[in-house]
Amino acid sequence: MDIQRPNARKRRYRRWGALAAAGIALALLAGVATSLVRRPPGIDGSTFWTGRVTRGEFVHEITGTGTLHAPEVRAVTNRSEGVVERVHVLAGQVVGPDDVLVELSSPTLLQDLAKARSELETAEIEEALRKAEEEDSYLDLLVALASAEADYTTARIETEIQQRLVQEGATSALEAQRAEVRAEQLTKNLDAVQAQVARFPETRAAREAAAKARIEQLRRDVARLEEQVDDLEVRASLAGVVQEMKVEEGQRLAVGSEVARIVNPKVLIARVRVSERDAVFVEPGQPARLEMGRRTASGKVTRVEPTVRDRFVTVDIALADGEMTGLRPDLSVTARIKIDRAPETLILDRPPQVRDDAQTAELFVLDASGRRARRVSVELGRISPRHIEIKKGLDVGDRVILADMSEWLDEREIRIR
Repeated sequence: MDIQRPNARKRRYRRWGALAAAGIALALLAGVATSLVRRPPGIDGSTFWTGRVTRGEFVHEITGTGTLHAPEVRAVTNRSEGVVERVHVLAGQVVGPDDVLVELSSPTLLQDLAKARSELETAEIEEALRKAEEEDSYLDLLVALASAEADYTTARIETEIQQRLVQEGATSALEAQRAEVRAEQLTKNLDAVQAQVARFPETRAAREAAAKARIEQLRRDVARLEEQVDDLEVRASLAGVVQEMKVEEGQRLAVGSEVARIVNPKVLIARVRVSERDAVFVEPGQPARLEMGRRTASGKVTRVEPTVRDRFVTVDIALADGEMTGLRPDLSVTARIKIDRAPETLILDRPPQVRDDAQTAELFVLDASGRRARRVSVELGRISPRHIEIKKGLDVGDRVILADMSEWLDEREIRIR
C-alpha cells in the first residue's frame, strides 16, 4: 500500500521554478553582454576640442619660417697689417661712418714711415742744392759766352789789320795767316759755347723732370705709409648697427681680414623657407603677413628663388613702409602668404591630422546632444595653415572633433563621456 507524500510535488515545482529563474537570469546576462559588446567605445570629452562648420570667405594661405634679413650689409676689412690693441665696439652697438671699431699697432709700419719721410726730406734738400748749382753753371756759361764773343771779335779785328799790313808790305803773309787761323779757332769756340747756352734750358728741364719724378715717388710712398698708419684705426665707414665683431685683442691681422659686419637696420626683408609643394603657388607681388612674436607686420613677396634646396624654396618678402621700426636683423619670423580667396564656401578650423596635400579626411561629427559622434568621410578643397575648405560631407553648423582621432578611425561611432 502506497503512502502519499504531499510535499514531493511542491519540491518538484520549486525545482522547476529555480531552473526557470536561472534560465531567465542567463538570458538577461547574455542580453546585457551582447548590448555591451555592441555599445560604441567611449572617450573623455576633456581630451579633445571641437570646431563648427561656417560659411564665409576662405583665404588660401601658405606659411614659411625664417628670419629678418638686412640686404645692406657691409663687411669691414683692415687695410693695414697689425696686432689688435683695442676693440672699441661690441655687436649690437650703433655706429657712424667715422667711428673707430678696432685699433691696431704696427712698429714696422711706423719705422717704414719715418724712413720714407727722411728720404723725402733728403731728396728735397738735394734738389734745392742741385738747382743752386745749376744756376751757377748757367752763369758760368754766360761768362764763357761773353769771353768767347770778345776773343772772337778781337781775333777778327786782328785778322783784318794783318791783311792790310800785308797789302802795304808792312808785315809778312805768314803773320796774316796765323791771325786768320786763330780767328777760325775762336769762331769754333764761340759756336760751341753758344750751343751749350742754347741747350742748357733743355738739359735743365730734363734734370728737373727726373728730380721731380723721384721726389713725387717719395711723396707717394710717404702718403701711402701715412694712409696705412691711419688705417691702423679701422673705421666703420657706414652708419648702422654692428652685427658681428670678428676679432679680439691680441690677434694679428693680415691685410684684408674681416674685422666686423655692419648692417643698415632701416632696410629689412623677411627671408623665409617655403616647402617645394607650396612654392608653386608663390609669385612676386603677393601680400603676406609677418608674425614676429607678439608683433605682426604686412609685406609683399619680392623674390622667389628658382632652385630647391633640401625640399624648400627661399622667398624674400619686403616689409611695408613704416613697419620696420624697432625690428632687428636675425629676428625669427613666420610669414603667411596669401595665395587667393574664395568669397563664399564652407570653412572649418584645420584638424592637425589633415596634410597639406590631402583631398579627403575622416572626421567625427557630434550629434545634437553632444554625447555621441559619428565618423564622416569629408571631401576637402583648398587647405591653409589655419582652415580647410569643405567640398562635401559637412553642413553649416556641424560640430566637428578637431583633435587627432587616428586611433578611433575603425569605429563608425563613439560615445562622449
